[in-house]
Amino acid sequence: MKFTVSGRLLSVALLLLCCYSAFAQIKITYPATRAIFQRDQANSSNINIAGTYAVPVTRIEARLVKMSEGQGNDTDWQTVQDQPKGGVFQGVIRGTGGWYRLEVRGWDGSTLVGQDNVLRVGIGEVFIITGQSNAQGFQQKGAEGAADDRVNCITYDNSVTNSLENPPSPSFRQLGADALVGPRGQSAWCWGILGDMIVQRYQVPVLFINTAWEGTAIHNWVESANGQITKNVFADRFFPQGMPYGNLLIALRYFSALQGLRAVLWQQGETDNHIRARQTEYYNNMQYLINKTRADSKRYTAWMLARSSYNLGRLDPGIIAAQNQVINTFNNNVWAGPETDKIQIPRYDAVNGDGGTHFGGEGLRQVAEAWFASMNERFFSGAIPLLPLPAPTLTVSCATTNQAVNLSLPTEVRDYRGDVYPLTNITWSNGQKGNTLTVSTPGTYYAIAKDPEGTTFISPSINVTAPLLPTAPNIIPSGQQQACADSSFTFSTDSPAVNSVVWSNNVNSRKLTTGTAGTYTARSVNVYGCTSPPSASVSLIVRPKVLPPTVETQGPFSLRATLPANAPAGQTTFEWKSGTRLLSGSGSLVKVTQSGSYAARAKTVFTLGTNSLTCYSEYSKEALYVSNETAENGLVVYPNPSADGLVRIEIREDLVNAEVTVTTLSGQVAYRTKIGTFNFPLTLNLAALSTGNYIVQVRADGYKATRRVWIK
Repeated sequence: MKFTVSGRLLSVALLLLCCYSAFAQIKITYPATRAIFQRDQANSSNINIAGTYAVPVTRIEARLVKMSEGQGNDTDWQTVQDQPKGGVFQGVIRGTGGWYRLEVRGWDGSTLVGQDNVLRVGIGEVFIITGQSNAQGFQQKGAEGAADDRVNCITYDNSVTNSLENPPSPSFRQLGADALVGPRGQSAWCWGILGDMIVQRYQVPVLFINTAWEGTAIHNWVESANGQITKNVFADRFFPQGMPYGNLLIALRYFSALQGLRAVLWQQGETDNHIRARQTEYYNNMQYLINKTRADSKRYTAWMLARSSYNLGRLDPGIIAAQNQVINTFNNNVWAGPETDKIQIPRYDAVNGDGGTHFGGEGLRQVAEAWFASMNERFFSGAIPLLPLPAPTLTVSCATTNQAVNLSLPTEVRDYRGDVYPLTNITWSNGQKGNTLTVSTPGTYYAIAKDPEGTTFISPSINVTAPLLPTAPNIIPSGQQQACADSSFTFSTDSPAVNSVVWSNNVNSRKLTTGTAGTYTARSVNVYGCTSPPSASVSLIVRPKVLPPTVETQGPFSLRATLPANAPAGQTTFEWKSGTRLLSGSGSLVKVTQSGSYAARAKTVFTLGTNSLTCYSEYSKEALYVSNETAENGLVVYPNPSADGLVRIEIREDLVNAEVTVTTLSGQVAYRTKIGTFNFPLTLNLAALSTGNYIVQVRADGYKATRRVWIK
């Protein structure tokens, strides 16, 4: 019993492995799980999709399936790409706000060849958080993580390296209390609670990207935006080159290009209160920073400013006035955020343990509620979101040498509104520059491309595998083959399933079915378009068409089929039928006893070496047969008289062990023969007999009949 159970488990495991192997031929490379894309004002968006395939594919489809009831709307299967080339596919699927399982499947004609899925992909709201410490947050200081699975963040951590280079392809996580909200946010702080509120109110997922930096004054952001090294006002040290503005710019150029963006959430002003910044100075710097981000990203980003100045119990009305001045500037696309100076007063500083600047305890929930109250219907209807930009199309083809693969990107990308982004700076994953890359070594390749303003695009990735040049296939069967004139013959190859096959008559199919005589070869073509040398040749002989016979009455109980004079050479037999009823016998002569219409078709066997081929003609015209009911005992002897001595005998019944005797009128036996089975016309050669009358007698068990015949 133990062995049986193990055997069944092994069988199931092997079956699952088989199915997995088949469906692993399609692989989604983008988006990653938990990726969230900004919705438009009609609650919909495009999700950019890219992936690879390892078998011939003619169509890629995708659909969205909501993770739970009430978390979106399922879509029908949508075509992502027709006739993908080079082992990589890309396209978009459109859906409404929600939290989904993304499913992708590939077809080769009408055959499903593979599928893949990504759990937890969303269409919803994307926010960039920036400013200073009350935006950045802190670890182990009472932050409350999001309770809802749909509240997520970028995982990229740039808090140590402070790199200004391209970040890696984005990855995401649920916004737990201790999450690092990339590229710099420390913990969920108040944002996890805010995310829960947005999700519950609008039933769409939320993505946070946090670029805030503790202790920063507004002039630190402006100076670093202008390429200057700027000094921390609380310590005798400088911020890293390009910081703090560098993280915000990366988020705008890179992450929001991929995911889209609703708005930048600004929580800052406490440090400027500390240094006693003037209202005019703060207003000019704030407006300059907003304008600078729009110029650097070439997109008219919406902002929401918190009104914040509280520091060690002191308020600064001038900073609040400057923030309101920016908010109230006509057509500035800047929205009023919460008035945080009114929250948790007196404030217990969870970070410093005094009545300082930072929220703590219940204050974190209160500030989250204040942010949520600011995000009213007017904000969501008026703050025009930035939608995800399309990925550049990666073209993959075999090099002219047939020994390498060419990868190329276009020189520009056009977004959903028709805006053009020229791609002037393209860097491939191996460090090479330019819009083309020739690959002769297996590996995974992709490109990061930028337009003149630095907006960043990531191409689909492609896994180039060996061999780049496929081996020549073997055609099955080999050698010389034959086919009937009105049919065809099918050749196949042993080329691996990952390759397609092109035949010498330009048919692109793994099998060649043809009825045309000739010589054929085949080549294997891999997914990159590289072609093998030709196979050994095979040939096909097409046999002449077998013509239908002519059917005529032969005798009182028989019909005869006669081939045309130009019938092809071969071993020919016949198939007989009456209506839809097939008759026994395969000779040219058939016995019939029932009135009706009869037809026959020729069946010719052609031999080629050790192979034989049977070809059929069409059925003959039907011949009408009327039963001879006047024959006594069903025995007929003809012709009578016989001029040449040849006498034919037919009987209606089928006899076993029959004896046929020919005697003179005086009873002398002139001819005698025995027939084991008498079910066909019998011809007697009586030419040696003298002219005169003879008696023909047929006897069998239970049967006896005689006829007189005259021999001339």
